[in-house]
Amino acid sequence: MTVEPIRDKVKIKQMYYYLQGKDPKYGLLFKFGLNTGLRISDILPIKVNDIYTSNYNFREYLTIKEKKNRKREKN
Repeated sequence: MTVEPIRDKVKIKQMYYYLQGKDPKYGLLFKFGLNTGLRISDILPIKVNDIYTSNYNFREYLTIKEKKNRKREKN
């Protein structure tokens, strides 16, 4: 069984609005995954401290070690 990505922009928007309607965090996770290309298993462990500094400024970069292929990603 193979899973094909959704390539139609209209279907992607529909999926986003559906998930956003269920819960805003689902919409956020969906958009974050689309924009970074990361799997959900790599997104879920990210914490607020990974993104913000102690005085709530964005960090310069985010380093993630992907679980499935053990590759380091710098986003």
